[in-house]
Amino acid sequence: MTYPIKQLKATYNSVEDRILLTVEVQQKQMYSGWLTRRFLTILLPVLHGQHPVTGELLFDNKPPENRGPKIYQSKPVLKKEDTSHNPSYPLGESPLLFSKITFTALKTEDAMFILLPNSNKGIKLPFTPALLNLLLTTIKEPLEQSNWALEVNGIYGVPSNNRLQ
Repeated sequence: MTYPIKQLKATYNSVEDRILLTVEVQQKQMYSGWLTRRFLTILLPVLHGQHPVTGELLFDNKPPENRGPKIYQSKPVLKKEDTSHNPSYPLGESPLLFSKITFTALKTEDAMFILLPNSNKGIKLPFTPALLNLLLTTIKEPLEQSNWALEVNGIYGVPSNNRLQ
């Protein structure tokens, strides 16, 4: 999956007893997957900046280094934007059933985490405090609707001034 993310959405489905996470990126690509109760017991520590198995903190309390502003080249302005919303589904229209989380480049600024089903490609997301806070906020309401007795009150987020260790 490519970044940047345009929209994150999470809804609880009482028939499936799962939370459907939908990620839309700027290129009109949609990715969706089911978050089960068991998977959320693994995902919630990750969203709090902890390793899901060891509990080790993945962020430190040091403020990020000031590296100066990043300068991006602007894209040419299009005369008329396509307003139709016909997204593509690179991993298929059916939601994936997430069962694993893997990390890449964890000790770098390009850290990513990947939500994976048992056998297929998954959704690759940047492992940043801003996105972790956004995911926590997005799944909080569906998690409350689920009545899974998972720790909802502990969802406060990761301080935005932290950086990866």
